[in-house]
Amino acid sequence: MIQNQLLKNFLKNPEINQLYQSYLEKPTTYKKEMIEKIFQIHGRKIQLLSYFSKTLTFESQKFDKKIRHNNKLNQLILDKHIDDGGGKLLDLIADERNYYDSEFNTPVESSELEMIFEDKQLYEIVSTLSAKQKEILYLLFVKDRTEEELALELGVSKQAINKVKNHALRKIRKEYESANRRDFNTN
Repeated sequence: MIQNQLLKNFLKNPEINQLYQSYLEKPTTYKKEMIEKIFQIHGRKIQLLSYFSKTLTFESQKFDKKIRHNNKLNQLILDKHIDDGGGKLLDLIADERNYYDSEFNTPVESSELEMIFEDKQLYEIVSTLSAKQKEILYLLFVKDRTEEELALELGVSKQAINKVKNHALRKIRKEYESANRRDFNTN
């Protein structure tokens, strides 16, 4: 019984096995040289396959490492502040969807939020918010929707809704307090 795996695979080929059996029955130099030549070719094929396999593995790991490094350097961060405008990259993405007020089946206008304020300062502060911030605040506080409902409607996570809401409220509070301080100091 043959123990060598390379030799077992070599003899799996029926033509080679037949030539080997023929050599065992009637050994000739020609048959021996043919078997040795075919075995050398088989051995070289195995070596090449092993080399290509190792090379592909190494190159794929190297490529993966390069991609991960590149992704780390060039992260797409939509919450990152824009240097010149004070907004965020996320606010620059056009929102193609139409949001409807389910109660009246009419599109929600983000400017509707501004119209509920009688205080001129609050009106001016709210008008500086992004359309997305106004819309979320309007739907949460005027239309009494939950963050979960909005997240489902808008196709984002509840955390994203919460983050936009909190950021907008902090901005309103900060602007309102600083405006009141200015008014207090001038009087």
